[in-house]
Amino acid sequence: MKKMPVLVLTLILAASLSACQVNPAADINSASSQDNTSSAPSIVVDSSEPAAENALHSLKIGNTNGRYATSYQVDHTILCYIDYPSATDTALCAQPACNHDSESCTAYIPGGAIVSSICLVDDQTIAFIVSENQGSTIYLADSNGSNRRKIYQTASGEDIWELTCADENSLYFPVSIAQDDGSVETMYRIPRSGGEPESVFDLSGCQILGADGRKLVCYEYEYNEPENAQQPEIPEGATQEEIDQLYIEYQSGLVGTHRVYLHDIDTGAEQDLDSWTSTMGNEGRLVLWQDGNLYWCENGWNQLPDSMHWMAADGQDHQVAISWPANVLKDVQSDENENSCVDRLEMIVQNRALLVVHGPWEDFRRYAVDLSDGSVAEIPLQYQSNGKEKPVAILGQSTDSLLVEMETQMEDVTYIQQDGTPTTNSSVTNRYALITFPDFFAGKPNCREIQAQYVQSIW
Repeated sequence: MKKMPVLVLTLILAASLSACQVNPAADINSASSQDNTSSAPSIVVDSSEPAAENALHSLKIGNTNGRYATSYQVDHTILCYIDYPSATDTALCAQPACNHDSESCTAYIPGGAIVSSICLVDDQTIAFIVSENQGSTIYLADSNGSNRRKIYQTASGEDIWELTCADENSLYFPVSIAQDDGSVETMYRIPRSGGEPESVFDLSGCQILGADGRKLVCYEYEYNEPENAQQPEIPEGATQEEIDQLYIEYQSGLVGTHRVYLHDIDTGAEQDLDSWTSTMGNEGRLVLWQDGNLYWCENGWNQLPDSMHWMAADGQDHQVAISWPANVLKDVQSDENENSCVDRLEMIVQNRALLVVHGPWEDFRRYAVDLSDGSVAEIPLQYQSNGKEKPVAILGQSTDSLLVEMETQMEDVTYIQQDGTPTTNSSVTNRYALITFPDFFAGKPNCREIQAQYVQSIW
């Protein structure tokens, strides 16, 4: 949480997890990590839960069996897949002895292009966006990378950076169009077979949290400035602390309205789930849509939430009182800098809500709130980020483990260019590992390292 209403979730680029001591996996697929050959990964998608007829589902980068990633080389990009059971990665290519550096390779993306939003669409299909100077292109491919086909390319001045959701027939995605007075963002849908996209609704000021049946779960906010409000006048010679305080006082007079609602993708009808108000600089609540529930907790400076709430789309509400350790509660409430807060409601794992707290300490801390009784336990696993200790970055989840970043190191990497010439550049190489749920919650750094031959950094 920041002292401005920034509410779009961002990727945390972790620097290192010094807590994990590596225990090499006993079941590593050594063939895929010892030579340059590869086979198309066998990717299984969880699809056991029943869904409403032609229901929308949020698009994710992976599932409990593995996740997709990209490997950026000197002059091209390789599409990859990280397999959790074998703890290995592989390129999305089935050609023996392929270097993955030409158009003949199904994992190859030419240099100068940025790949974003690679995700599973269904059991057999992935989608991803390739952005270049001439615009953004949406591709579909089989889950092993084969049968790549272009379904849409934007016009000049239009940008697509994410794919939001899908149903049996269509993909849904926001398009941002630059204008003289700013940009306009609109939700579109396009048949999976391709064609012309159809405008669905205006996304201005709206953030998509998830999907429920044929409805999108939306969050929007607006801050209103009173007519007599004036920007603070900064006295000559004012210290940065004094300037910050002036802006905090100014923001406290700006009241924001927040709303979470369901938007029917077919009719446009809206159904409110919750609403609240807050002063600018503090969102008042942290919200998360996961597994068909809206989770939320109150939030404010120098305070910790006293309860966790969760609500299904049908309006059934539940809550549990949080039993914070006395020393943590005291630290946050007595912070002289008035900067302590819950930084984010991260995710729900094994019926525990993960909350990252910014306190008067030098580091951020992660706490797990048990939703059955409200008990709180600290998760002490940490990593280094810009010289500061922060809770270990969680990048994926299998049936029994979490994928985490365990180390970042700078090293010289030699690449073979398309003309056959080797070139050596400095590169940041990250190491990743799986840690079981019991070890994670107990803070035990028992890690099973991912034996990566392609993936250097997970974005």
